[in-house]
Amino acid sequence: MIIDKTRLGLAPASLLLALLLTIAVPAIFAKSVDMPLTGSKEAVALFKLGREKAENLEDPGTLFDQAIQKDPTFAFGYLSAGQTNLEFQKNLDMAVSLADKTSPGEREWILAARDQNTGNTAGQLGHLQQLVKLFPGDKRAHTQLGFYYRGVGDEPTALMHFNQAAKIDKNYAPVFNNIGYSNMALAKYADAEAAFKTYIKLIPNNPNPYDSYAEMLMTTGKYDDSIKQYNMALAKDPTFIASYRGMGNDYGYKGDYDKSRETYALMFSKATNDGNRDRAHLSTMNSWLAQGKYTEALEVNAKRIAAAGDAQTRMGLYNLAGFINVEANNLDAALVQFEMASKLQDDPSLAPGLKANREFNQRIARTRYLAMRDDFAGAQTELDLATGRNVNQQRAFNQVSGILALRQKNYAKASEFFAKANPADPYVWYYQAVALEGAGDTKGAMTLYQRIADLNQLDATGYAIVRPRAMAKLKK
Repeated sequence: MIIDKTRLGLAPASLLLALLLTIAVPAIFAKSVDMPLTGSKEAVALFKLGREKAENLEDPGTLFDQAIQKDPTFAFGYLSAGQTNLEFQKNLDMAVSLADKTSPGEREWILAARDQNTGNTAGQLGHLQQLVKLFPGDKRAHTQLGFYYRGVGDEPTALMHFNQAAKIDKNYAPVFNNIGYSNMALAKYADAEAAFKTYIKLIPNNPNPYDSYAEMLMTTGKYDDSIKQYNMALAKDPTFIASYRGMGNDYGYKGDYDKSRETYALMFSKATNDGNRDRAHLSTMNSWLAQGKYTEALEVNAKRIAAAGDAQTRMGLYNLAGFINVEANNLDAALVQFEMASKLQDDPSLAPGLKANREFNQRIARTRYLAMRDDFAGAQTELDLATGRNVNQQRAFNQVSGILALRQKNYAKASEFFAKANPADPYVWYYQAVALEGAGDTKGAMTLYQRIADLNQLDATGYAIVRPRAMAKLKK
């Protein structure tokens, strides 16, 4: 399981809807020096214990809550406290309000978290660069910068920072997990395997190293070996939800979708919180999509909406239902879902600072819907109003611009847009292939379809939708 805790290395596990300049890494080995923390002795001690446990997935974060109870002015502690979206937002606001009373390093880290939360990737990068400049020997500071580069799709630079963290502390187990995943993303499977085996060696009684190694085996098509490693993880902890997900994915890739959903049902029964129960529903939904069964998938998503505890989550799930209906060409049903999402735009519980991001997401969704309606003028109007555009928003903008061009059979323009969308997203690859096929480049299209069919990644909704389509193209 990849542990990408980009705010502190430790954001709440139930945070469902998250959201290039490179600094020079010193050539000389940096002495290990951790950033000092501003808080009472008791609060800092609780925080450090909670951090170590959370990094290894041994505690959901209750020690962070205890830390800020001990010292309500402990700004850095608020970054990790709380287990829900609403609690996270409240605690982040508290951390920012106290940032001027912290040390320089803590202040940079807190402001980076604020900028990430609002989608200001340039600001986030600047603060993280300054953090590493202040503390070049802090392994967690380098890990944070690695998370940033992973988030914007620059995996080689992410790997550079993860490797620097490992040089600072060769016994820092979590960073070997990230080194493994970076190498996986770069198709350096021998290096990934070596990193995961080091991870296992460092914490052999922890389930996550076995889970991560199992995911690598799944990615390379070794499904039975992967299942064995997932079972190794569950032998360490039968409630380790991620391993049920991975094992269910293995069964799906083997073509046994019934067994896959049986595994997700077991995952649901073993879940100890609402976030993990929702994750089980999401994997179940994706398994139906992978079979092309949209009605069944939407029924599962309806269960997720009914169980959602806050407006932000419900809005995202209504938009997801709209997206699935658009992909199924059920456009009237899609409109109903998008309208349900729009009704929540002004819910008083939503963070005012994220309003622009919510509006951007709604316009992108409407653009996609109107393009499928062949209302090209209306789609372009929505697209023109989709402002803001940080790195990830720009990629989303280019993706939907490509789809709009594709619907108008402007294949060359569509390809230009898709080339500027998320380069690691198989959903984008699929529509790139469709554009190439429309332009007469059958060979290029088939290469992308094959790439999608061979990906074997952990289940994601876009991938679940396009994988069977790509496989059907290959059969033709």
